[in-house]
Amino acid sequence: MAISSPGVGSGLDVNGIVSQLVALERKPIANIQSQIGSLQSSISAWAQIKAGLAKLQDAAGKLAATSTWEALRAEASQPDAVAVSAQAGAVTGQFAVQVQALAQAQSTRTSAFGVGEAVGETGRLEIQLGQWNGGLFTPGSGSSVSISIAATDTLTTIAGKINAADAGVRAVVVRSGGEERLVLRGTDTGQVNGFSVVAFDGADNLVYNTTTGIGRLAFFEDGGVAVGQTLVQSAADAQVTVEGITVTSPTNTFENVLSGITFTAKAVTSQPVTLTVASDAEGMRKAVEDFRSAFNELSKTIRDLTRSDPTGLGNGPLRGDSAAIGILTMLRRYATDAVSGNTPSTLNEAGLMFDRNGQLAIDGTRLEAALASPQGLAGLFGNGGIGERIRNFARDALAASGAAASRERSLQDTIKRKNQEIERIEQRVQRTEAALRAQYTMLDTKMAGYSGLSNFINQQLAGWNAPKR
Repeated sequence: MAISSPGVGSGLDVNGIVSQLVALERKPIANIQSQIGSLQSSISAWAQIKAGLAKLQDAAGKLAATSTWEALRAEASQPDAVAVSAQAGAVTGQFAVQVQALAQAQSTRTSAFGVGEAVGETGRLEIQLGQWNGGLFTPGSGSSVSISIAATDTLTTIAGKINAADAGVRAVVVRSGGEERLVLRGTDTGQVNGFSVVAFDGADNLVYNTTTGIGRLAFFEDGGVAVGQTLVQSAADAQVTVEGITVTSPTNTFENVLSGITFTAKAVTSQPVTLTVASDAEGMRKAVEDFRSAFNELSKTIRDLTRSDPTGLGNGPLRGDSAAIGILTMLRRYATDAVSGNTPSTLNEAGLMFDRNGQLAIDGTRLEAALASPQGLAGLFGNGGIGERIRNFARDALAASGAAASRERSLQDTIKRKNQEIERIEQRVQRTEAALRAQYTMLDTKMAGYSGLSNFINQQLAGWNAPKR
């Protein structure tokens, strides 16, 4: 099969001619791609606006929330001894709390066994939660838990059975030298969470002898006396005094002793600890400052993105975009609204005012005065106030049918149409290139033929004109 190359026979630069003509056909694609680049810059710009709107929505929502203005700050003069927190509606003021005792869980230990020694008797243990009062045990309302013991069980095996039974106690084996002891500890603190351990032999008879066999594991009341294991620590309630009044709790946490205030005893104290509960002015101030920051960031973002430079060099990607400009206009309008009948009634009165650059600035003196009456700020920002209005506006702008989302979607649709237009042009260019190559190949073939005929005629003429010998 012969190999052909366009232009070889005729001398025409067929590939060059076709490439230049195709380049002319493709020229509109470059313009469209430039337009797509501009549209993508606009989408990126709207993404910045949406991020700013989301941040402003959160900040304004914080101001609109009643809980922001009801927030309380609670602290203890000795935080290592008492931890304190306060909920909305708590009584404010200072309270004296002295920790006299921390809550304890009951703990017992058996006599010494040899390491790996078996208990030597089949039977069962019955663990019952309840309250010890001296040597008297009063069972609690819950049922006792029975644990089967084999004569070959070691303390380690027995500890595993107790822990698996979820009887309200935890067991651990403590080794020292060539000896080991079973230690039991209640899982919960408090006087009502003590426990007894009664042993029964293989015939289900109560074992009173606590010096041999399964009886060595017992700890129970016998005639008003606790017998069996050694008591390491009694179950006990935490005890504190609040303003001189004694209060107890099965845990170290005290709730509802002071209305809306929860405190936890962490260490016994020799002197009263002062608990202070007051309005969380610092948190409120931060909420206001976060709002100002979010508002200013979004305002600057929109101004930068929509700016118009007379030279054309500093134009923003959204220059003249009415939707973006409209968002900023509405935000400023909401920020200058008044809440009729409320004190303060405007942001200006609360210490937030626009400076010459259109940014919100804080007047510290006015803000501190406003923070002294949190309910006034709650009325300014919440329940239909400025914070709620701005939050709702930002939320609606971000919604699927809102200004930001709709504008971004419109730009994306335009890019899609532009890409489809490029595809159509590419298809047309391919058809045009194929047609041009066919035409120039045909011309090349004809011109090659004419060139061959011309060469033949020239050769014949040269022969005729040659001198005769």
